[in-house]
Amino acid sequence: MTATVITATALVDRVRALAMAMPEATTPTGGEHPHGDRYVVRDDTGAWRGSRLLGRALLDLGADPDTLAEHDAYALSAASTVMCFVGLGVWAQDLLWLNVVQVEEGRGRCWCDAVAFADLRIPGVGGAR
Repeated sequence: MTATVITATALVDRVRALAMAMPEATTPTGGEHPHGDRYVVRDDTGAWRGSRLLGRALLDLGADPDTLAEHDAYALSAASTVMCFVGLGVWAQDLLWLNVVQVEEGRGRCWCDAVAFADLRIPGVGGAR
């Protein structure tokens, strides 16, 4: 079985689409929820589901959930996660933008605000072009 190839452009676009679909959604912070800092968690059925915005986007694009969960235990930043799962087109601006989204999401900002803040900090990425 071949691994799904995820591009940086597709990941940025999927993060934007999720934020637009659920603009007021927030992710529990580590202090609010024991799984708040994890990209994926087990649901009530035992299946993996995305916990953070980046985790949801990666799963939607075909990232292997078991591999993502294993990586999740050691991830230090969105950039390290993206470098592990994105096969093509990883540009410094994309990594910075995704990292800003993750940081702002982790501070309790709703998803649309995290994306908007990233657009202000790192202009010209994905749909902000």
